[in-house]
Amino acid sequence: MITQLWRNSGLVVLATVIALAAILFHRPLMLVVAFFLLVITGIAEWMAGRTLTDIALDHQVSQRIIEIGQTVFAEIVFENRMPWPIAHVSWENSLPEAVDVRGPGKVVANAPAHRQVISGQVHVGARQRVRVQYLLTGRARGRWMLGPASIWFSDAFGFTRLYRDMPERIYITVWPKRFALNRQFVTHQLMEGEIRGKIWDIPDPYRIVGIRPYVVGDPVRRLHPYASARAGRLMVKELQTVQDRRIELVVHPMTHAEHWMGIDVDRLEDLISLAASVVEASVTAGIEVGLTMSGSLPGYPYGYCHQPATGQPVLAEYLTALSWLQPSGAIHQLLADRMTEMSRRVTTASVVILVCARWEPTVEPLLRSWRARGIRIVVITNGDLEARADQFAADIFHWREGRLAHG
Repeated sequence: MITQLWRNSGLVVLATVIALAAILFHRPLMLVVAFFLLVITGIAEWMAGRTLTDIALDHQVSQRIIEIGQTVFAEIVFENRMPWPIAHVSWENSLPEAVDVRGPGKVVANAPAHRQVISGQVHVGARQRVRVQYLLTGRARGRWMLGPASIWFSDAFGFTRLYRDMPERIYITVWPKRFALNRQFVTHQLMEGEIRGKIWDIPDPYRIVGIRPYVVGDPVRRLHPYASARAGRLMVKELQTVQDRRIELVVHPMTHAEHWMGIDVDRLEDLISLAASVVEASVTAGIEVGLTMSGSLPGYPYGYCHQPATGQPVLAEYLTALSWLQPSGAIHQLLADRMTEMSRRVTTASVVILVCARWEPTVEPLLRSWRARGIRIVVITNGDLEARADQFAADIFHWREGRLAHG
């Protein structure tokens, strides 16, 4: 939007008065002065109009998705296409408090809506492009808007004061922090005879499909002593694969009994970081992961439910969705609705992992039916769950003092 904030109309009035006086008192020289003032004013108006239409503004950032603590470049670009300079250009940009700002200009914090303003001045010469660059460092998870940016400038004679803003908004996403989990926290395949499986894996009886020579990396517990003695070299048991595991991750970002009680920010951020850690560990291990979330996020006002998938693209999508997730007023009903939607694809090969700070009684009938079907249910919490959670969860992990403990 372009706005003319101030215009010096005094010259026009003065020229009119002088012209009238020159006509009344028959002073030709005064008429020339009045004409000169009107010409100067007209030229200033014309130059201001050309400047308004031909100055180009742009706001750019080098990377739209970053990690907490990562720094990216941002810049405001002024391009003057006119053959005359634009002096005394003042600029400012509104930024969220969730990013640290370093660069030219002055940063004013405590702006409304948890934002900060960076501002400064620059001179833009004739047919010149000027870049004002600054650095942004992500401090907190979320989807943050950069801008609006705006400038104030005058025409070449200083007769008018003009304002222009850039209505385009730029958004950057800061991914949540991830915790280091045990590399064997999740299993991809359960083998027949693998007694030392994960806690939620049910060990199966031995089913040996063959014997083969030992290869570096084979578990020592799978050595076959009698076959090794007979062959004169190490031999191992070839075990039959039971099935591929698939994880259904459910994230419930509720930190208090009722939404109107507010949000425990630290607990919420740890909760989402735990979910992001499970997603990253699972996808890195090649496991298919489905993600279901209550709460709301841009584009998904009624929760999020994604089919199981694996690979780097789905990891980026999940981390972005977790970055945007925020609790909402209807979070209890959203959890029940999204888990009901998820139940259509849950099978005995699924491990349902519920990440929550508070126990949600509304989903107990659904969990009870899954438990009756033999589906493993695991709960990861950074809060104090009610005792009846033990009736539905095969295993419960607690996040305490920066580590994940079982039981």
